[in-house]
Amino acid sequence: MPHGGHLFPDYIPDRKQTFPSVVKSNDINTQEIGRELAELITEKFKGRKPYIIINHLGRSKLDVNRPLKEGAESDGSNFPSDTQIAWSDYHTFLNNAVEEIEERFGRGLLIDIHGHGHPENYIELGYVLSSEVLTLPNDIINSDPKISDGSSIRSLYNRKQTTLSFAELLRGKTASLGGRLQSYGYETIPSHVHEYPLVNEKYFHGGYSVQKYGSRHGEQVIDAIQAELPRLLRLGNKEIRDQFVKDFAESLSWFVKEYYWEGGQGSKRLTMDMPERN
Repeated sequence: MPHGGHLFPDYIPDRKQTFPSVVKSNDINTQEIGRELAELITEKFKGRKPYIIINHLGRSKLDVNRPLKEGAESDGSNFPSDTQIAWSDYHTFLNNAVEEIEERFGRGLLIDIHGHGHPENYIELGYVLSSEVLTLPNDIINSDPKISDGSSIRSLYNRKQTTLSFAELLRGKTASLGGRLQSYGYETIPSHVHEYPLVNEKYFHGGYSVQKYGSRHGEQVIDAIQAELPRLLRLGNKEIRDQFVKDFAESLSWFVKEYYWEGGQGSKRLTMDMPERN
């Protein structure tokens, strides 16, 4: 959770508009949702806990989902600033978790939780594939290896390509994370219902962390998905948010059991029933 920090110390100056892409507003309630998700997922995996990495500084002070120079502005001195140290600490924790999972399991999944204010209120799942790529028909997406190779779930596809097409993993009704969330009634892009953003619809395809740590690079085996949550699910009434967190935890647990859990790789495959509620 990179953008849900609650600390705004006066001794750390606010970020300037040095870079055109500077955004200082927090993704409200993403830290809270992430913590609740971790608790529910731990229950579903009988005490096995996911790694949790949180940036506690508010986004007006630090953005860890940007390169160091952009996210942690310095005063130009030769000594690292507080924000540069915090940026480095965050990514050290993240890199250590990635390396440990690679060593212990040989595969894994990073979920980078964000919030957006786009009027369509879609859940936007980012695989580092642009809106233009998502508009391509499935046969082209499946036949062009550059598309799957450039995605942040390349490793997953390479493991499953004999049984599933890339388009199915990306937006299939029963095979994708988007399809799972859509089956609960949450409008999700990409999914079998919303395969791609329409003209003039905004869509976040995956930022710095998903691009850096996802399996699109070299021999990396950790996949990454950026989960952009709309205001409706983050700031709406508590009943809606609580139900969403439960459904999101179930969807993520299903996805992990289906594609990463040891029982999901062979005859002892673990599955969870598809939801019926719309």
